[in-house]
Amino acid sequence: MGDIIQLRSPIDLGSDRGRAFIVDATRAGEGLLSDADLQEIYELSPEDLKTIAKDKATGRAIRDESARRVRNGSAAREAAAKHFVKAPAVLDQIMTDADSNPRHKIEAIKELRATANGGSEKGPAPGELFSIVINLGSDHVEKYEVDITPKPQMDLEQDNGDQWG
Repeated sequence: MGDIIQLRSPIDLGSDRGRAFIVDATRAGEGLLSDADLQEIYELSPEDLKTIAKDKATGRAIRDESARRVRNGSAAREAAAKHFVKAPAVLDQIMTDADSNPRHKIEAIKELRATANGGSEKGPAPGELFSIVINLGSDHVEKYEVDITPKPQMDLEQDNGDQWG
């Protein structure tokens, strides 16, 4: 058994519940979650939180988690996502402002459309391959590659002039 913290009951920091607490405590330290939210989620009193904050094992686990989140970029992505939520309101303001430059309005409309459609990603690059490699032993390897470039949709009316085939 690893280090134990006292939430509502004793929790091993290595358990799923302990790991979830460490991640949420790290997020609170990054300003992505408030202390009040952390207390509500884990049903902690302000005194409980102060006691946990003094625990060396918990502090070490939070520092390690913070370093991991910085290295893999999840801290920056989550912070950016939190701020990006405000973007549609700003774009709407530009789009609907009578004094906005028409070019700025058009760009705001395009960005709002891209956001509403789930982003402006175009998909895989032309000719990009999806590969599956199966290693079945010392000298036997099977490799499958498939072109994942999206095919353009066929216009049925242009295809044969009859919409219903």
